[in-house]
Amino acid sequence: MRLMTKQITLEEAQKLVRFKYDDYLGWQVCDVNGNIKGDVNGNIKGNVYGNVNGNVGGYINSRKWEFVETPKEKLQRLITESGSQELIDAFNQLENN
Repeated sequence: MRLMTKQITLEEAQKLVRFKYDDYLGWQVCDVNGNIKGDVNGNIKGNVYGNVNGNVGGYINSRKWEFVETPKEKLQRLITESGSQELIDAFNQLENN
């Protein structure tokens, strides 16, 4: 049995992505109306609505992006790193309540 490669039509692509031409920068993706599965290699000048499941690097509004650990995440990490089963069990009990 031969597998067929499914191809997107131009009309379907235009529903997902809008392009614009800039005399200085050339063709650019202007809007994405859907989900991105993969990497974005370049800059995003606009807003991101939704979740990012992966790595983020670079700058947001001219400020270096950095991961900020919440107090709950920090406590969970420290308890897990300690290896104390009693602490892990107590934390899990709090999570369940």
